[in-house]
Amino acid sequence: MYLLNLPKYTIKDYFEDFLDGRHDNSKNNYIKTRLLAAKSIFIDAEKNYQELATGKLLHTIDDHDIIAIPNNVKLDNKIPRIINASDMEKAYTNFLVDKPMSQKIGRKVYESILSNTTHNLCPYCSHRDVKTVDHYLPKAKYISYAITPLNLLPCCSDCNKDKLDSHSLIEENMLIHPYFDDISQIDWLECRVIENSWPISFAYEVSDDITDLILKSRIMYQFKLLNLGKLYADNATREFNKRVKSLLKEYNSNPSNKALDFINDNLESYLYDNPNSWQTKLFKALKKSKWFAEDALPKLQKFYEK
Repeated sequence: MYLLNLPKYTIKDYFEDFLDGRHDNSKNNYIKTRLLAAKSIFIDAEKNYQELATGKLLHTIDDHDIIAIPNNVKLDNKIPRIINASDMEKAYTNFLVDKPMSQKIGRKVYESILSNTTHNLCPYCSHRDVKTVDHYLPKAKYISYAITPLNLLPCCSDCNKDKLDSHSLIEENMLIHPYFDDISQIDWLECRVIENSWPISFAYEVSDDITDLILKSRIMYQFKLLNLGKLYADNATREFNKRVKSLLKEYNSNPSNKALDFINDNLESYLYDNPNSWQTKLFKALKKSKWFAEDALPKLQKFYEK
């Protein structure tokens, strides 16, 4: 979980251009005309979204699957005066996502969202590569935000699949929003070595020391929903297995030091990059574990040579 820069584009920047050249006929119920007629609604909705998200009040937005075109907008009688979820699905898929090689503005907006990451890491799990774009508020239930950049997040395929259309109007269950929730200064993740377990394995949990109870509940909800505990524990076990040879080399050269130089060097490197990464917490756990230092280390070579 990490903070992203705000999107490069706003609705106002591209709304008319991304509809330029699109089909507009009876077959698609004049979708281009209807979207243009509702332009002010999308712009106002985006402004409202930003204000509420900045104030940690995004949970107060009501879900909606219909947009009514204002009565003061003149339309031919044959043109429907509403926009529904199906219309916004088409607008997102056909006009924004478009085709990979498209040169239209919609695809440029989409690509800018995909690339708005740190080292291409998914902001939900901070581990896997970004492959897709997620709607923070599901587009089927909050159609005013189906093409709003502030509601579109770079995401890995696994987190997108696990999240699906999960959303909650309960404040304690709102996912951490990568554009608005900065938890980088909060020590929210914990790891421990599982004692008397071979091969060496680890358990990850959300810290009990988080003082903001609403924030703690949100992190715990996301941690469970995306199965981050298992993801981090599995990766920690694999990482440890890769490092066993180097760790043993240092331990055997000076058993009294209990490989602390090796552990501390790795901890400092990961700590500098991200205090809350699963790697940082892995080496903190190794350093903290009395069982690992006094019982496991002397037996490590015998076990891993099997």
